[in-house]
Amino acid sequence: MVDLDRATVERKLVLLLGYVDELESLVGDSRRRSSGNVVRRAIERLVQLIVETLMDANGALAADGGFAPPASGRESFDVVERLRAVSPELAQRFRASYVGLRNRIVHEYETLDEVMVLRAARRLVGDARAYASAVRSFLSRPPGASAVREPRVRYRKTSRPGSNRPVGAPRSRAPQVRGKCAR
Repeated sequence: MVDLDRATVERKLVLLLGYVDELESLVGDSRRRSSGNVVRRAIERLVQLIVETLMDANGALAADGGFAPPASGRESFDVVERLRAVSPELAQRFRASYVGLRNRIVHEYETLDEVMVLRAARRLVGDARAYASAVRSFLSRPPGASAVREPRVRYRKTSRPGSNRPVGAPRSRAPQVRGKCAR
C-alpha cells in the first residue's frame, strides 16, 4: 500500500473511533427512549460523521486497490468487500442501513423517527468498531495477500484437440440423426 494511502486510512480510523466513542456515550443507556433536540441532533450528526469517515477510508482503499473512485457511499462498500477488507455481511449492513440513514439525515428527505435512529446508532457503534478492526487487519497483511483474485477456471484436456472445456461444464451434444442422412 502506498504510504500516503495507509496514512490516510489510519487517520480516518482514528477519527472514526473517536466519533464512535462519542456516539456510544450518547446512546449507551438502553433505557433512553427520548432525548432533547440537542442530543438528538448530536446523535444524528455523529451517525453522519461516522458513515462519511468510513466512505472516505473506502475511497483511499479503492485508490490503493486500483479501483476508480467510488461514485456513491454504497459503491464504496462494494469496493472494500471486493478487496476483502471487510466481510460481505458487514459491508451489506453498511450498504443497506447506514448509508441510507446518513442520506436521510443529510438531505432531510423525511422526518426521522427518533427511536429508529437511536436503535440504528446503537448498532452502528458495534459495526463501526468491527469495520475498524477488519480494515486494520487488512492493512497488516503482506502486500500480495490483499490483492483481489478472480476465481480460476480450470480446464481439462479431452481426446479431441481444441475441445477443452471448463471442468464440470456440461458436454454439448449435437443432435444425432438415426438412420440414413438425407443428402
